[in-house]
Amino acid sequence: MSNSGNVANFSDMNEMNDIAAQMAALKARAAELKARNKNKISMKVSTKGGISIYGLQRMPVTLYAEQWERIIDICKSGDLGTFISDNEAILTRKSNAPKNDDAAAAVVAAKVHASKPAKTKKATKKNGPSDADLKAIEALNKRVAKMPASDLFED
Repeated sequence: MSNSGNVANFSDMNEMNDIAAQMAALKARAAELKARNKNKISMKVSTKGGISIYGLQRMPVTLYAEQWERIIDICKSGDLGTFISDNEAILTRKSNAPKNDDAAAAVVAAKVHASKPAKTKKATKKNGPSDADLKAIEALNKRVAKMPASDLFED
């Protein structure tokens, strides 16, 4: 028996070790890229012409340009920052657990009740024809009653 078979196996083992080392390096590189891109925000134009923002949440946030412009105006005016600071007690941050605090609930209830006008009772809607419809039907029935049968059933 010769050792040529063992040499071939040794060569195959070296190739397998090289491939394993390359795979480990590639996996480490992929993990590094994934970690780097995890918090990176990117933008694309959607198929319908909207602007999609990736990286804020699992799914992209897509709005049309004029909607993004309105949001930018709110940010520039400071209204969004003011709203966030005014409602900080009841807002939930992704890194924090939701706040289940009775004081926060009271603040929300007070703001909701203060901002909504009192509801006025709407007139109840009748089912069926209105009075005007009934009068029109009655007038039509009177006209039909005066017509000779030959006018109603044409040959």
